[in-house]
Amino acid sequence: MQVIKNKLFQKILMYFLSLLIPIIIIGLTSYLNEDQIVKNDVSQKLAANLKFSSRTVDIYLEMAQSTNNNLFLSDIVQQHLKPYSQLTDAEKVNLPLIVRAIVQNRNTISSFIDHIFLYIDTDRVYSSEGLFNFNTFFDQFYSLNDYNKDYWKQRLGSSSFFELLRPTKVEQFYGSHGQMVIPSVSTQYVNGKLATMVTSLSVPAISSSLNNNSLYPSTSYFIMDSKRKVILNSGKWDEESLGHVSGLFPGAQNIQLAKLNNTEVLIVHAPSGSFGWDYYSVTPVSAFSGESSGILNVVFWICLSLVIIGILFSFLFSVNLYNPIKNIKDVLIREEKEIEVHNELRSGDEFKMIRSRIHQLVEQNRNAALTLNQYSSELLDQFFTNLIKAHPWVQQEIPTRILGKLGFDGSYYSCCCFMFDYKNRFFHELSEGDRLLIQEKMKNVLWGLMQRHVSCYVLELDPNLYVCIMNLKQEEERQQLNQALDNIKSTFEYDMIYCELKIGLGKIYSKIGDIAKSYSDAITAIVQGTGHSDVTIADAADFVIEQTYFYSFLDENKIANGFKTGNMETLRTEVEGLVQFNMNRGVSYVYLGALLAELMNTGIRYIHERQIPLHTLLTEDQYAILASRNMSPGEFRERIERLLKFYERIVAETTVKSEPKAGAVITLITGYIENHYAENIYLEHIADEIGLSPKYVSRLFKETTGTSITDYISLVRMAKAKELLAETDLKISEVSERIGILSRTTFLRIFKKYEGISPMDYRTSIARKQNEAK
Repeated sequence: MQVIKNKLFQKILMYFLSLLIPIIIIGLTSYLNEDQIVKNDVSQKLAANLKFSSRTVDIYLEMAQSTNNNLFLSDIVQQHLKPYSQLTDAEKVNLPLIVRAIVQNRNTISSFIDHIFLYIDTDRVYSSEGLFNFNTFFDQFYSLNDYNKDYWKQRLGSSSFFELLRPTKVEQFYGSHGQMVIPSVSTQYVNGKLATMVTSLSVPAISSSLNNNSLYPSTSYFIMDSKRKVILNSGKWDEESLGHVSGLFPGAQNIQLAKLNNTEVLIVHAPSGSFGWDYYSVTPVSAFSGESSGILNVVFWICLSLVIIGILFSFLFSVNLYNPIKNIKDVLIREEKEIEVHNELRSGDEFKMIRSRIHQLVEQNRNAALTLNQYSSELLDQFFTNLIKAHPWVQQEIPTRILGKLGFDGSYYSCCCFMFDYKNRFFHELSEGDRLLIQEKMKNVLWGLMQRHVSCYVLELDPNLYVCIMNLKQEEERQQLNQALDNIKSTFEYDMIYCELKIGLGKIYSKIGDIAKSYSDAITAIVQGTGHSDVTIADAADFVIEQTYFYSFLDENKIANGFKTGNMETLRTEVEGLVQFNMNRGVSYVYLGALLAELMNTGIRYIHERQIPLHTLLTEDQYAILASRNMSPGEFRERIERLLKFYERIVAETTVKSEPKAGAVITLITGYIENHYAENIYLEHIADEIGLSPKYVSRLFKETTGTSITDYISLVRMAKAKELLAETDLKISEVSERIGILSRTTFLRIFKKYEGISPMDYRTSIARKQNEAK
């Protein structure tokens, strides 16, 4: 009871209980506004569903448009389509090729196409069913009620790229009644004559596509064209009602609640960005109003349970938290003897006193940690690495102050590099533990030997490569430096049965920024130096070192010509010849790295001229490696091979390949996707299967069908997923695996993107439709 009466305990308890306020507010808000929440949620789902459905229809319309255009431009039509009266007997033999081309194009988007026919005169009509007499075709075989044969004769009078006509009923096969279709007409010049191609879009197929994706069985759809004329009306609404509905959406708002034929309905509008159509879905409010009552009960009991559990846990946490705080307060009071603490205690605010004292301790600890970490080994290694690689130092502490704290108070600087090359005996005769211990302690051994004679800092720049940055007060201290190197040579003399040691000594400079030059001198001296003993010392002062590379305009032209001819042997010879020429001239190691970077830039300029994106040939990491001027001797040959690999990819990408006909390629692609959708297929894999480059396959498919390969794969997979969800009891993860998507999370995201609802919601809506149908 004493604990409960304590003000500190009461304050802690109130803090915990205050966390329940958002739960209560959210619960009450949800309870009072659940009906509106359900309507908003359903509205969003219906809007997403209609947007996806309308986009599906638009995709097929775009594919019909692309099909018409591609068929006009195909070699077969361009070569063989002529007025029938002008054809010779030899040319008439090739007319079935036109029929075959029409059949092939119809197969690309067969689900929405009722018929495709083509004519260039009033004598013959080419269709997917064969070659017909003009009058017979329009009178008996394919009679469009609102468009007689005289209308189709007039179409040959003027050209039009792509036009969607008003829906009409078609009668086929000698008087048998057909279905409603939307003719799409293109009239273009072929061999100097106007030819007309007509693709009839099936209105029932469009209606079926919309209804199959609907969330509620009572949802109906209608479509209006840009002239506010009704194209499709699946709900059998009268013209006056539909005109009223279209007037409800004057601005950007696409969702409205309205009364239609004395029925309260939720209307969703989705405009088409391609053909000027407007899609509308009409769902009775009664179809989803029953969902809110169950949700209200769930919200109420969840909130009530959370409040009760929250009160219990708040009390338990307050008790458990108060005792440690009380103990901390007692410890701080005993530890602190300053008058300010007693004044804070007299104020009665225990939290304020504890917070003040802990803040003091944290500040003291943080200051100590910052002082320690600021000059830690890792930070110093990074500092000197930046110096030798000429990278800017971005920390607040200026370089001269850091060097001063290390005892670097001289006026001259130089670098010395130690490169160990371990022999086979080192790996065969010594145990792994001994080898690791030797390599771990090598830095400290070198540092200890060097700092006896000169002020220095040693870091391990790369495996088995150590760099010693030295500070000299006078240039005459070179004698002491020679003593240090002789000491190292004698120390490792008996260990040379296990390794070779190459020592490179850079020139002496008077500026901190020239440490990078001294390091480059030391590395270059190691590479250019020769010696037959196991310990060799190469002094950069004994060599002529060029601080630039030699790469002329003529050399760049030779590289460009190698790309054009696609001859990798020529490119390899030119690159290695340039490298060897610069090495013979004594070019420093840093500028050899700059030469390789410039050779990479030559390749980049070449592919930019051919509008090939760099990221298709080089990753960011590969580019960063090739663009760097700094490298160790062990990386030099690897860097050249990386450059040549890049050149190989350029040659492979820019080599001209023969391109097959578009229609055949599209048929191969769509057929492969439909047969292998359950596998892990992607653009590169498909391109490899049909023997074409990924870039060409992607561009051709997009230009021909109006959609990307990735979207088409997803469309096929989602269609198969809907079949499995509707016809089987498979788990969601099993359905995902069946269609080739191994990640359940990825499947849920893609399904929601294309269908507007989750797979479980779709299965529930299908089950609801089936139950209502029974």
